[in-house]
Amino acid sequence: MALAVVTAAIRETKAAHRDLLRLVDSLSDADWSRPVPYGEWTVKDMVAHLVGDLSPGGAGLILAGILTPEFIAGTARTFDRRPLNASQVEERARLSPADLRQMLFVSHDAMFETMRRLTRKHLATLALPVPMGPEYELTVEDWLWSGYHDRSHGDDIRRALEAGWRPEPLAFLPEIEATFRAMWRCREGFLRAVYSVAEDAWDEPSPCRGWSYRDLLAHVVSNELRPHARLRYLLGEGDPAELKAIVDVDRWNQQQVEARRGRSLRELADEMAVNRYQTLRMLSRLRPEHLDVPLQMSDGSTLPIVPYIEMFTSHESRHAGQLVPASRARRWKQRR
Repeated sequence: MALAVVTAAIRETKAAHRDLLRLVDSLSDADWSRPVPYGEWTVKDMVAHLVGDLSPGGAGLILAGILTPEFIAGTARTFDRRPLNASQVEERARLSPADLRQMLFVSHDAMFETMRRLTRKHLATLALPVPMGPEYELTVEDWLWSGYHDRSHGDDIRRALEAGWRPEPLAFLPEIEATFRAMWRCREGFLRAVYSVAEDAWDEPSPCRGWSYRDLLAHVVSNELRPHARLRYLLGEGDPAELKAIVDVDRWNQQQVEARRGRSLRELADEMAVNRYQTLRMLSRLRPEHLDVPLQMSDGSTLPIVPYIEMFTSHESRHAGQLVPASRARRWKQRR
């Protein structure tokens, strides 16, 4: 008999996967070529990515007995999925939508089969910590709850169907681009945390400042506007009143959260996607002379742009960690 956590995690992942399959089945022939905001992939590319590698995933690593705290920590520091994701999508470019839909249908089968082979002797491994970023930690057991991935990219596909967006080439200074691995990791980690939250948890109190989990998400969504203000200043387009407003951090944060009260996860996620992309657009406009210009922080200190990017990137990681108690995995454990 499978471990109870395995049964629960499979049930959760299957539910998310069924919703994704229904969405993919609703696509018209033209929909498959729609660009997905705000990157370089089409809907077809996104489905190719969602197929994954058809492997047992983390459960396979557990059964192989290779997971140790040192292995996990080393992988967390160095692993970058972006080249692998791009390679898988490129390899599947010749496949038809029908081929990809069939592959998507069976994409979790190997993982589920392997998960069912986990036994009580694997509980110690399932409890190992997985560092995700500053103040953000999961456990190996959280890897079993993978429905967040289908939910997150399902919203990406819906965004493509609703928006007439077209990709634009963005080029970055090498110093700016060097920050993107950490930025991608923190931002993907935050999305993982968001789309892992249990549906009935959003309006419950979070660990953050008396806010609900929905308020916490609204804060991260709106916080992207702070880098926008400073980047506009750096580009010579700043509004002194805007810069003055963001210095009063607590007041500004509360105003932004209250302005977003009552918005759904989809609405907040849509705004977050737009805001993140606008940050990249402004970063693409920076030139060498901008790199050493001091940016005024709320505490009176100053930072040049590269350390500032690192600072606001890690902000998302810290708040991702505060969402973890509301995840489906943790709520299931609490209710047992």
